[in-house]
Amino acid sequence: MSDSSNNSGCLGILLNMLGFGPTRSATGGVSNSSASPGALPPALPVSAQKEITYPYGLRDEFLSPAEISFFHVLKGVMQPGHYLITKVRLSDLFYVKQPNVNQAARNRTDGKHVDFVVCDGGSMQPLLAIELDDASHKRKDSQESDDFKNRAFSAAGLPLLRVTAARAYLPQEIANRIQELLR
Repeated sequence: MSDSSNNSGCLGILLNMLGFGPTRSATGGVSNSSASPGALPPALPVSAQKEITYPYGLRDEFLSPAEISFFHVLKGVMQPGHYLITKVRLSDLFYVKQPNVNQAARNRTDGKHVDFVVCDGGSMQPLLAIELDDASHKRKDSQESDDFKNRAFSAAGLPLLRVTAARAYLPQEIANRIQELLR
């Protein structure tokens, strides 16, 4: 028969962490005395700690090759005092007015992002968003998502610049388009 003090369950572990219930002495014996007031709860014995697995791995590509290429163009034309942020979630940019009434609106922003955001360096206030439109934006589902983004950015009053992905860019042309929208 196994020692039941090693199998106290979640509540027993929680109570033990809070300093209530049986604790192990330095000699390994079990004591039922409660911890003194103000004392830190004893650490969980290694045998009671469950191995937590985190099923995560680092992506090979944070940005696609086209996004990296365009990022370097954008970085080269940024005005002093502006910062360029990549892959910003729409739910980090926008809040939903009356969220208790507009849950569907919140759901539509979940899982969507914009490729780049230009922010003011002092306040980190978003000034402009930029979407790099590659061939995938010709698909019907992408066009619907693009239309949603266009309308959401317009409603929030944040300019959205769409740039068609290309092998090369004219930096001055990109800089002019950005400056035009920041005015």
